[in-house]
Amino acid sequence: MPTTDIYGFLHEDMEAAPKVIEDALSLQLEKAQEDDFPEHYYYRVAILSGPCVQIRRNSGPFVRWQGDPSNQWRPDYPLLVFVHGPHQELVTPHLRHTDPGLSFLETKGSM
Repeated sequence: MPTTDIYGFLHEDMEAAPKVIEDALSLQLEKAQEDDFPEHYYYRVAILSGPCVQIRRNSGPFVRWQGDPSNQWRPDYPLLVFVHGPHQELVTPHLRHTDPGLSFLETKGSM
């Protein structure tokens, strides 16, 4: 079964978070618009034949996995980082030993 590693930032600075991930993984994230909410954005990168990394807000319409925007998942972490796809274990050591404001939260089954 595919899995997703989930990390959280203790701050909500959506401009600083990508820099932390980019420095840790030596890559560049792109800014993307939310399909259902074009005024909102997130950051992502898909590594060819490798994992996908996304930084998303943990509020409002972005809390899709709960189905209830008023019920935040992991409310102490305003920004969440999702890592999924092939070879996601290659980024784990880099993210787990980076910025002290970034914490590993859990591994969940993916669809």
